[in-house]
Amino acid sequence: MKISPYRIAVLLAAYLPLGALGHHSVAYFSDEVRSIQGVLTEIRWQNPHVALKIEVPGEAGRKAEWLLEANSIYNLQRSGVTADRFTLGEVLRVTGRMSVRQENVILTSEIELPSGELLVMRDASGDFGLGTRPDTVAENRGIFRVWSVPRPSGRQTHFPFRQSALAGRAAFDMLDNFALRCEPEGMPRIMLNPHPFEFVDNGDTIVLRTELYDIERTIHLDGAVLPANRASSHLGYSVGRWEDGDLIIETTNIDWPYFDRLGTPQSERVNIVERYSLSEDQSVIDYFITVTDPETFTEPATVSGQWLALGESILSYDCQPYIN
Repeated sequence: MKISPYRIAVLLAAYLPLGALGHHSVAYFSDEVRSIQGVLTEIRWQNPHVALKIEVPGEAGRKAEWLLEANSIYNLQRSGVTADRFTLGEVLRVTGRMSVRQENVILTSEIELPSGELLVMRDASGDFGLGTRPDTVAENRGIFRVWSVPRPSGRQTHFPFRQSALAGRAAFDMLDNFALRCEPEGMPRIMLNPHPFEFVDNGDTIVLRTELYDIERTIHLDGAVLPANRASSHLGYSVGRWEDGDLIIETTNIDWPYFDRLGTPQSERVNIVERYSLSEDQSVIDYFITVTDPETFTEPATVSGQWLALGESILSYDCQPYIN
């Protein structure tokens, strides 16, 4: 099947945001864009990512089963793709990139339905929202609402990794890891995902909810300090304060062993400072995160970007361990 240069550009663009593919590295898939056609035999509408199976005709009448990897439920819904768009037994034409580590596995970018409609299964663009955009000025809720990560995210990063950290990453098994086992991630990785976040005002604490893994962080205010002999945890201990309208959060006491989804190691010496700045019309948050870990970085690492008020909700993640 011939693919136009325009569609090739669109398909390749779908793989650029690393945050969108949180479970299998794009390095495990060929750069070649390929199309296959087969009968839909199984639908796994689940997190960490949706997967479909098709039966593809082969030589001498033999049939081969192919696994189609797609995005998470939230990201597909954000693109207008829901489970009811598929029917078992229908013939699908699938476009994507072939796995270089597993047979008959494709990282799916587009699916053509029997009607000819194209469904985008891994989209890199579009400022989508599942609800009606709120009137943030009239509501006057400040940061205390659900925030969405825009696409493309426009995130800026500075990661001065030590060679030892890169060597540790090289040993990480992307085919058997915490994400595929549905093990909730820790700091700072949990704050660098494409799912919605929500700040909840609880008086002397702020709860920061993330849809990914249904995680809730507690931010301690009013001059709180790390309690003596407090055990470390994946999320650490977070202390917050207000500074010129910005929320500043410092997190220590973290025992999560990975800086990112690629398995780059981090130590328990890691220190994280987050700054959240609200726009004048309360519709945008600018964030700036500084990560200091002398065992992972040669100097402090930084991440900056924006969240948007799009009227979305925090949905249940309900992660199911991924099995081929």
